Amino acid sequence: MNYFLSVLILLLVPACDSPTVTVSDEITRKFQASGRTFVNLVEVLPVPWDRVCILGPYSDNSAAQKTLGFHWDVEATSSIPNDDDRALLLFVKDQTVVELVEHPRRNGDFANLSRQCFVRERATFHHQTNPKKGWPGLFPKE
Repeated sequence: MNYFLSVLILLLVPACDSPTVTVSDEITRKFQASGRTFVNLVEVLPVPWDRVCILGPYSDNSAAQKTLGFHWDVEATSSIPNDDDRALLLFVKDQTVVELVEHPRRNGDFANLSRQCFVRERATFHHQTNPKKGWPGLFPKE
């Protein structure tokens, strides 16, 4: 009986580990570590990707298709079509979304960049308090 109890404990121990860190958590951590001045998305997602596309609040499948250049069902895979407190970051490799991140706007606001894509090499975003257009948030370096 002790053998089975030992096996059960070994199986349950990994479940007691700290919660998994999400890409959004990592974006928040990097943004806060910079004094809320910038975030480099290359540093937060280790999987290969070519570009990041951003969809702001209330984006639908039509907006996703126009932005990505291929069909992707944003309405079935995210809360963005009905939510205004987050932006959706879609990391794309070739013609495939390899990672989607619903990122709270309070932890680095990407919403001004809705319906835009940025190549990996231009995926560093700086906070602007008084942007030329839009509201305070993250923008690519000019």
